Amino acid sequence: MKKVARLLLAALLLFLFLPIVAVAATDIPKPIPGESYVQDYEGFLSETTKQEVEALGLKLDKATGSQIVVMIINSLNGQDVNQFSVDVIREFGIGDKEKNNGVLFVIETDPTKQGNRDVYIAVGQGLEGALPDGKLGRILDDYTYPYLEQGAVDDAVLSTYQVLYNEVATEYGWDGELEDPKDPAASGGGFSFSTIIIVIFVIYMIITIMSGGRGGGGGRPGSGGRRSTRMFGPGSYGGGFGGRSSGGGFGGFGGGSSGGGGAGRKW
Repeated sequence: MKKVARLLLAALLLFLFLPIVAVAATDIPKPIPGESYVQDYEGFLSETTKQEVEALGLKLDKATGSQIVVMIINSLNGQDVNQFSVDVIREFGIGDKEKNNGVLFVIETDPTKQGNRDVYIAVGQGLEGALPDGKLGRILDDYTYPYLEQGAVDDAVLSTYQVLYNEVATEYGWDGELEDPKDPAASGGGFSFSTIIIVIFVIYMIITIMSGGRGGGGGRPGSGGRRSTRMFGPGSYGGGFGGRSSGGGFGGFGGGSSGGGGAGRKW
């Protein structure tokens, strides 16, 4: 009898605890009426940028079934950005349900957290081969962070969105016209991180060749394999976004869900 009582008590405590867990879960904002691929809760973006992103998002959605959503939010209020992104992708249903090919690009804008605000890109499992974590990190380093550092949120969003758009379109072999994203390094902002790495590698190779390749030997333990010099290589991750929007406002997405992959930075 005591054993049964204990089981009933445990079940009751579990029943009472579950709602608490649900309340403690990620705080997900509701979709903004009239916006689909741009969820700008802070009004940070210009109408021109919003329209450009919406047009690109709709075009890619119709051609590939993949959906890329930009979310501008004031503060995550201490929430883990990776878990937040995963929950948003699942709650909104970003990406095709079967292909699980959604992408979420989150920018936190709270001015009181300057230097510690999150910027993050999360993708669905269906795009893990096209957008691995390493590639996402390089996209943030080369096309997002330089603009954010200048306070140019519009340029950061549009440039990053165009790069993601190109990567997804290429992954699906879409024969439509690709975008020419604005490169911060080309606007007098100096060399991009990837460019610097490539230059260092080239200089190293030249010095090695000129020195006759001495010291190549057997290599040091743990020196590992060779690194690729491609700017963006194949990758991995996980996500999705619900049924398609016709462009006139939020109409739901394809029902995608995220596997939790992605990359982020602080700004």
